[in-house]
Amino acid sequence: MQDRTRIFAENGALRNLPKPRPEPGSKPVHRRRRRRPTDPLSIRIAEAPRLDPTLPDRNRALDGIRGLAILWVFAFHANALLVGWPSDASPGWGPSLAQKGLLGVQLFFVLSGFLLAQPWMTAAETGTPYPRTGTFFARRARRILPTYWLHLALLFGVILPILRGSSALLASDIGQINLWLHIPLLHFLHPGSSGSLGLNMALWSLSIEAQFYLLLPLLAPLFVRNRVLIALPAALAVALLWKTYAPDLLTEWLYLSVSPSRLVFFDPVSGRAGPFPVEMMRFFLERQLPGEIIAFALGMAAANLYTRLRSVEPVRQPLRAIDMAAFAFLVLATPMLIHLSLAEILTGVGWRLLGMPLFLAGCTLLVLAAALRTPLIDRIFASPILVPIGIVSYSLFLWHEPVLRLVATGRLLPNACDGAPCRVALALGLALLVAGASYALTEHRRSWRIR
Repeated sequence: MQDRTRIFAENGALRNLPKPRPEPGSKPVHRRRRRRPTDPLSIRIAEAPRLDPTLPDRNRALDGIRGLAILWVFAFHANALLVGWPSDASPGWGPSLAQKGLLGVQLFFVLSGFLLAQPWMTAAETGTPYPRTGTFFARRARRILPTYWLHLALLFGVILPILRGSSALLASDIGQINLWLHIPLLHFLHPGSSGSLGLNMALWSLSIEAQFYLLLPLLAPLFVRNRVLIALPAALAVALLWKTYAPDLLTEWLYLSVSPSRLVFFDPVSGRAGPFPVEMMRFFLERQLPGEIIAFALGMAAANLYTRLRSVEPVRQPLRAIDMAAFAFLVLATPMLIHLSLAEILTGVGWRLLGMPLFLAGCTLLVLAAALRTPLIDRIFASPILVPIGIVSYSLFLWHEPVLRLVATGRLLPNACDGAPCRVALALGLALLVAGASYALTEHRRSWRIR
């Protein structure tokens, strides 16, 4: 039998219930009211938009982080396809940072873990039911599949004939495995389809994201409340163990169990097909979801902390510490990445065991500070340049590499300009135009409501 409606306050107290009458002769009880924050930082945090699925507003700093991540990924591919790797061991700071642009994908992974786990964290904090799994899957599908499938149709139906001269490759064994595994976003589970026929190798991370979506209803409850203290170290252990031992254990098995006609490797720069090299097979195995789970786990842990900070009265010192720590990460990580070699990031044991976890922890601080709208990080990322790029970042992520390949091979505006800087600027402008059109056509009415 239900009583009349009870509304839960954030601290768990019940409202709209009759107030008890005091005992005769007893002293009145005066409850202390929560003081409204008065310092500028606490007021800013208190007024920060909640990451609620029903809110129409966007967090501009988070959009700015998306913008930074996709520009970094674009710089990586532009450097490889239009500029070329420098012959000397000490490139300038610009080319050196561009070489490390593959790390922008890790920033996207942290951001996904943070945003998508937020409904579970909020439900645990307020005592409401977790989101329904079917509803979550339906929203994710509506968000990513229309844009992705349109891109896939044009990639295989238009870009492939332009770059390869015909669509005959789709009729081969390697073409068929690519076609049928790309449609459900499972292409990075098979080495033969991991390179997307050399047309858009950036698509590997979308397959990892899709696998994370499938597991999120099971993973997110492990990170609520104090469970995160067990789940986060466990995720770190899984990632490190997978990256350390999986390539040695599974490489030979893959070569023996997969048909040679489906073990075709496409060169990342030229796109030429050839036998699958052993070192690239090891790289393929390292990058599977168990190896990348720590990035998503850190994002979910940040969502837990964000929910706790938003459910209590803001405290100035921890928030200011988050702001300063995130800014310090930006300042210190930049020169370190400039002097770090690409080979160390790809194969170095020190980077795998220490460098990557520390880098991901810094990315987590950035995302948390941006969500809280702390002053320094908000001022840096809520910029009029990064925010619009971040809004169309999904479409730009899909389209930037095919546009770069068309420009690099002379199929698109071959005589527009000379020199690598001009070609990079041309490719970026064209990619932004295509991304804007894709966003307007397929994303605008389906854009994320979880900010």
